[in-house]
Amino acid sequence: MKNGPGKKRFSFKKRILIFIGVLLAMITVILLIMAWPMIHPKTYSPAQVAADLDSLVVYIERVHPDPYRQLSKVEFYKAVEQAKQRLSAKGKVTQMEFYYEASRLAAMFKEGHLSVRSDVFIERNMKLFPYFTAFRLEPGTHRLFLKTDVEIAGHGFKAGDELQEINGKPVREIVEGALEGVSGESDGFRCALLDVFFYVPDPLNIWVSQNMPADVYRVKMRKSSGELMSLDVESVGLLKWFVMNKEQNVDESLQVKAPFESKMLNDSTLLFSFNECVTDGLKEFLSDMFAKAKADGVRYLIIDNRFNTGGTSEAGDELCRYLTDKPFSSVDKVMIRFSEPIRLLQREYLNGVIPPRDTLVTQLDDPACRQQPYGDDVRFDGKVFLLNSYLTFSAAADFASQFAYYKMGTIVGEETGGMTISSGDIITLLLPNTRLGLSLPFKLFYNIGADENAPVQGVKPDVEVPSSGALDMALDMIAKGK
Repeated sequence: MKNGPGKKRFSFKKRILIFIGVLLAMITVILLIMAWPMIHPKTYSPAQVAADLDSLVVYIERVHPDPYRQLSKVEFYKAVEQAKQRLSAKGKVTQMEFYYEASRLAAMFKEGHLSVRSDVFIERNMKLFPYFTAFRLEPGTHRLFLKTDVEIAGHGFKAGDELQEINGKPVREIVEGALEGVSGESDGFRCALLDVFFYVPDPLNIWVSQNMPADVYRVKMRKSSGELMSLDVESVGLLKWFVMNKEQNVDESLQVKAPFESKMLNDSTLLFSFNECVTDGLKEFLSDMFAKAKADGVRYLIIDNRFNTGGTSEAGDELCRYLTDKPFSSVDKVMIRFSEPIRLLQREYLNGVIPPRDTLVTQLDDPACRQQPYGDDVRFDGKVFLLNSYLTFSAAADFASQFAYYKMGTIVGEETGGMTISSGDIITLLLPNTRLGLSLPFKLFYNIGADENAPVQGVKPDVEVPSSGALDMALDMIAKGK
């Protein structure tokens, strides 16, 4: 059909421009919708946050197989009431203010698998200190040292220089306040976690924002030479923090790594980097790696488990098949609470036999069902070193327990962050009003050889050195024939 009088057909170019204009308008609307909670953070009434704290308590007691094995129930209930009072005194409560209190309550259990999720919100008015990620946190002393040479507020500082004060507050007090909101079994693990928080809001900035926010932070630094220097650091917003954080992010533990990889360090030493406990492709990878190692006459194997925070225990089992000639297990026993949320999970995903509601089931190690090693022609017959760190957690720590118990080799580095008796296998339940996620373990694992009557601890190294020097130590031991 031809155009009638007075009508004009849009050109293709104009149609494209109109389409782009509409698309940009839609994107703008979407971004405004997404940004609205940051610009105008939602607030909650004292009754709403009190109800969420009550739900937190109910969820923990309903799902966890033994929540008060390390924590006094009386002490926890008292802390919950105190948190309610502090939040009630604020009148309207933001999500950040609620998270600050809830994360501390969850962290009281000292379990890395029991936590309140913090990666789902950010508030525009947070005044972020921009340099926390440039510092390394020292476990025990809770001191902060620069990881590398950095310029701060126009002044040059060297790796090893120490941050001592912010606005007159000793750094140790800031760190220990932040650690109260970090879930984890040991101080070493919590410090390692705090050290690798690279998203906003990180625990140090959360503590600062809730206790001493400022437009300008007066900082005191001590140089390695002993010289003290005071300087003013302006707080930054979210976008600038991300840019600066990316530039400062030099810690090896923060780099994106393949789940597993290997390389020859010299003619006789193979390094296997075990960065994540995943099974996808692992069986084939290990088969090829160990076959080549045997063919090439490799005499030393170093397993780097330092940056592995877990996954599935089946990955560690597959690796163990190459390292021991004995049938093996990862646990002595497992306690499982089949609360209603877990029964729903069983029904929907596992298709297994579902025990009655709130049944506590204990599964014991059965020698007849232990994992079987590979044959002599397949297993590695050289000397093995395992490198662990405070960050080694969950299934990675379970593998370390197997390695130690069955005497597969020499462990070098730090005590694992995962304990030999620990909770695991989690579900996430949303608190009804704030909609924050509560990660909850529904199993309690007693690793092979764990002593129920001994203090809770991780897998201890045979040779204790800072994790950053563990690889060099293993290579030095190989060179000296140890």
